[in-house]
Amino acid sequence: MDLSRYFSTRRKVEAQHHHHNHHSSHSKVHKKKPLRLLANPINKDVRQLLSSESGDIEKSSNGNSSDTTTLAGDGKTSRGNVIIYKQHHEASTIELFYDLFFVANLALIDYLKLFTIMWFTWLITTLFDVRFSIDCVWNRLHKAIQFGVFTGFVFAGPIFDRYNNVLDRSAFKHFGIVLIVSRAALAIQYAVVMWQGRMFRQTLWPLGLSTCVHAIAALLYGITTAVLPRGQVGLEEQVVWVVIGILEGLSIFLIAIFWRILSFKYTHLVERLQLLTLIIIGEGIIGMIKSVASIFKEQSSNDATEIGTVVAAVVLLYLLYMLQLSNDRFGTVRQQIWSLLHYPLHMAILLCVEGNTSLIVWNSAVSGLKYIWSLGPDDYSDPGAGFDNTSDLISNLNESMWRIDARYNGRYWNATYRWQTNFTAIENYTAEYGFRSDVWNNRTGNLVKSMFENAQAFVFVAHTETLAKLNAVSATAVGPRERLDRIFSVFDTTVIQFFTGAGAVLLVLAVMYWFNKRHKTKVEFGEMINRVIVGFGLLIVGVATVISNRTPTGFKFYASQWIIPIVVFSFGIGKSPLLS
Repeated sequence: MDLSRYFSTRRKVEAQHHHHNHHSSHSKVHKKKPLRLLANPINKDVRQLLSSESGDIEKSSNGNSSDTTTLAGDGKTSRGNVIIYKQHHEASTIELFYDLFFVANLALIDYLKLFTIMWFTWLITTLFDVRFSIDCVWNRLHKAIQFGVFTGFVFAGPIFDRYNNVLDRSAFKHFGIVLIVSRAALAIQYAVVMWQGRMFRQTLWPLGLSTCVHAIAALLYGITTAVLPRGQVGLEEQVVWVVIGILEGLSIFLIAIFWRILSFKYTHLVERLQLLTLIIIGEGIIGMIKSVASIFKEQSSNDATEIGTVVAAVVLLYLLYMLQLSNDRFGTVRQQIWSLLHYPLHMAILLCVEGNTSLIVWNSAVSGLKYIWSLGPDDYSDPGAGFDNTSDLISNLNESMWRIDARYNGRYWNATYRWQTNFTAIENYTAEYGFRSDVWNNRTGNLVKSMFENAQAFVFVAHTETLAKLNAVSATAVGPRERLDRIFSVFDTTVIQFFTGAGAVLLVLAVMYWFNKRHKTKVEFGEMINRVIVGFGLLIVGVATVISNRTPTGFKFYASQWIIPIVVFSFGIGKSPLLS
């Protein structure tokens, strides 16, 4: 073993000298350049070619101007023509940061109309970035504007919140300004790109039309902001903005279809859409973790069904990730249709993951309901059955109430409901009518039933963090029975949302798979048909679940732990992850 390398100063000096020279040469080669004020998206080779030979791209091609509409790599098209704009094969860091601003607003999304406006705002910005975005001061300035636009989506919350109409008018005006700024910024960006490529005559029309589309959208948003709302913000104002956003996005796609020199082929649009899909699924994971943490914090103990539901929810999110994977490349028109199909896909995934998060809490609440049912009398028309006297009944009821109180940590049942006053009433009924007489059974039965119905309503109050919105919506009910009915109606919507989202995911993926595969095998045809069948099956199951009976004897599938696992099994049948 040679120890001289540890003690020889000569070796150390030589090594340091060598490292210094290597570092100096490395720093000279990779010297950081200052950021340009305005970068040109046109290829450098193309600019040199035009400055030396011609000012028109048709004269630099192989003689067929229509061939310039198809782009390829290495500075040439697949037919030997020159590529005008620089290609981006992967998403930049600033683009991914912009996507995070999109998903940050998902926490505010409770309504599909707002999600539509936000999604198409993200889309039109992305359609520009994947084709023309070059890192420079100008681009970073506009990216900062777009960051501010998504931050401004907080103004949209009151507009789409039908339970709070106090600040709708001012929020409508503020959010309208946000939409105007976003479209005006995009119009300016397209105009700058058109000016930079003014020597290419075939790009002037599509770039000019793109500029006009965003300018007209900004104008329409300005008109609606100035004219509307006439009273309270309602469906009319919301739908107008949704329609403007959808038509704007479709127009940009149509321009790229008719002028393929601006197509999205060989861009990283597919990657951006898939990354956004993963981010939306990731938002579902965050929501799920918050729900699970709240359940374990708010309850003194958790049973096997709650843990099993959490496991099923994790598997569901993993299957969503596996189902959406796609690495295929396809033609221009098919790619753009496939890209647009991400709108219903993302909406379906959002419904599915949000429903998944809510149903984790719902399953925990149902476990509490079942526990309370097990403590209550079998027949409220004869509450004294099985007891020798009133004292035994009251002792049993008091013990049951304290068990309910001990089940939850966040809220205390004895602080919410003073059940001891009911015991005095029961003793008075016994003294006046006699133990288990007809009148005693009737009055005591109603009183005991009211006690346990209040306890059932308390189950949903105990989940303060996870069921805050639900409690706010259903808090106007007078009695415990009415409040429970309103809570169940809210979860009707949640169950329909969950099954509709899950079924729609499979249906949309089947359609996307059709556009994704030009040549399909029998196995692939079978897989698409399988997704369609299972998708429609989930929709039917959702409707059947909502119309089911909710009594303790008929509250079967709706009150079981199988709601999420059924969707997990369906996803496994719809597409085996082993085939992905």
